[in-house]
Amino acid sequence: MNSHRYLLLLGTATDEEGRLRQARDGLKRHGRILARSGVVHGPSVVEGDATRYANQALLLSSELPREAFADWLKSLERHLGRRPGQATCVIDIDLVGECDAGGAMAWQNDAKLDAPLFRDLVAKVLRH
Repeated sequence: MNSHRYLLLLGTATDEEGRLRQARDGLKRHGRILARSGVVHGPSVVEGDATRYANQALLLSSELPREAFADWLKSLERHLGRRPGQATCVIDIDLVGECDAGGAMAWQNDAKLDAPLFRDLVAKVLRH
């Protein structure tokens, strides 16, 4: 079976690292974490949003093809308490890229990598 290597960004504005830990544990059901950045605590990357977040990037190997994996990520977010229109971001798990077997980016979601913080977190897991 073909294994895929996905780059993910995790974020939460709730209980900081506890929710990220729950997300990592959930991700292990359909993948294996190959590398992870440290957790960064700080303000939102959205101008005018005073919310503070905990963010982390992961490199994960999974047998699921990208579309099925992306759909499964949304169901994991719901399982962890994310609801449409929610004022507080309980958990956000974004699929931001896929690497080839050599570690080079084969696909990336540029819109999710606009913020320097997110590019830096992804760069850290790619250097593992």
